[in-house]
Amino acid sequence: MALDDELESLNVRIRQLRSQFDLFFAGALPKPPLEARDLLDKEVRRVGTAREMKLPQRFLYNSLLNRWNVFSELWNKKLQEREEGARTPTIARRRAAGRKPDGARPTQAADSEAPAPRSKPAGEGPDAAKRPAVEKRLVAQAAIRDAADTSGEEMKAFYKSFLEARQEVGGGKAPSYEKFCQEIQRQAQTIRQKTDCEKVDFRLYLEENKVSLKAKPVKDQGHREADENSS
Repeated sequence: MALDDELESLNVRIRQLRSQFDLFFAGALPKPPLEARDLLDKEVRRVGTAREMKLPQRFLYNSLLNRWNVFSELWNKKLQEREEGARTPTIARRRAAGRKPDGARPTQAADSEAPAPRSKPAGEGPDAAKRPAVEKRLVAQAAIRDAADTSGEEMKAFYKSFLEARQEVGGGKAPSYEKFCQEIQRQAQTIRQKTDCEKVDFRLYLEENKVSLKAKPVKDQGHREADENSS
């Protein structure tokens, strides 16, 4: 099988496996598709190490691998939470939810209809300082000379990664491929005029459930690089 066909096949199989996990967590499947996940994980790793790739193919593979790692980590976390919840005794779960076992007398606070304590906004409280900082993750990268050439494989791959990142964070309606290329071209021209560079390095990041696009000039060694950010 040609490498392009293998990459597309992996992309389809990842989407199918994601649907199976969604069905399991929704209660529609009795068992998680762990065997299918392990087989697909081996296939993803094999394609990345056993074949020589051209630049567009390597770009597509890296985007696919990043998405696969995110899904795998999410599934493992949900499976662990599900397993820990199953081991928690019923009485402990009721107490954690603020309820008493069957037959227990309601508390006086409930009889007197005392007002519920005000919940603290996110970020307040003694545990706020212990929360880890939001991770900033690189999704895709492309060095663009002329984004007006919308037939370029690198632009198509970059746009595909952009759509997948928006889908991951639940973004709204995405711009068309042509409008996406026009915006990239506008930013590239602005940076080239300011810095006299040949190419502009564009990077897509996921941060705080948002997709951000950052750009900087690609210059010869010895030149100072200036950044221009847009979200």
